[in-house]
Amino acid sequence: MKNFNINRFWQVLKWTVISEKKSIITAAVAFTAGFLAIQLFSCFTIFDLTRGLGRIATEAGMITCGVLLSFMFYYYASGILGNAHTTQQRTTALMLPASNLEKFIARIVYCCIFMLALLYVAAIAATGLRMLLELIAGHDEITSGISTLFDGHIHIDTIDVNPLSLFLYNVWSASLFVLGGVFFSKRPFIWTNVALIAGSITLFTLFFYIGTMIGEENLRSLLNSLFNGMTWDKFEIIANIFNAVFSVLNLWLSYWLYTRLQVVQHKWFNL
Repeated sequence: MKNFNINRFWQVLKWTVISEKKSIITAAVAFTAGFLAIQLFSCFTIFDLTRGLGRIATEAGMITCGVLLSFMFYYYASGILGNAHTTQQRTTALMLPASNLEKFIARIVYCCIFMLALLYVAAIAATGLRMLLELIAGHDEITSGISTLFDGHIHIDTIDVNPLSLFLYNVWSASLFVLGGVFFSKRPFIWTNVALIAGSITLFTLFFYIGTMIGEENLRSLLNSLFNGMTWDKFEIIANIFNAVFSVLNLWLSYWLYTRLQVVQHKWFNL
């Protein structure tokens, strides 16, 4: 079978969406209601429902929606094997008339692009409903705050993180959860977070002991030699290269594990 065929890919993607339609409808309704509840909580006072709290409270609510949206994005990114939990589902996935690459990309598109778009649509729909309710309540200052969800910059004092750096960081973060979603078949989001926390603690402990062994003064001299003259722009370039390289590595490893998908789960990496 040819490794990648666009027609087979679209058929697999369409089958994925159709087979998940119940979950999609449930998610759309649940997140629209959830985003609406968050925005109403921030835009209406408990004591006087006819008076809005203005732009600042509205944007605070939208930031909360954005945090929830990011959280759920990583949750769905870890659901790469969401259609292969049971023996019957794994058999169906293996029997699809498509190559592993086509099935893998279809799942990536569904989990990381389609569901992300659904979350944004739900947030926008909730914003529209909230603005309508504010209009009915007679609020004087009605702010949409939608731009907060699409803000591509983070400003920290004099530091300005550009959209490309944020995009590459999000891709790298999502690739970690995709890898965790392939490696862990049961509760992949939870176990991926556990693995990331354990890895962070291990690295911190390792660096701490290395610093202790070489001494504080030697460590300070080493850091000065490495970062002397380092500007924020140079740091961003290095970080972008790191994120891009390790994103590709994580996705390649995820695909390599995905090709080992079998009816009987592997005892080591739970596929």
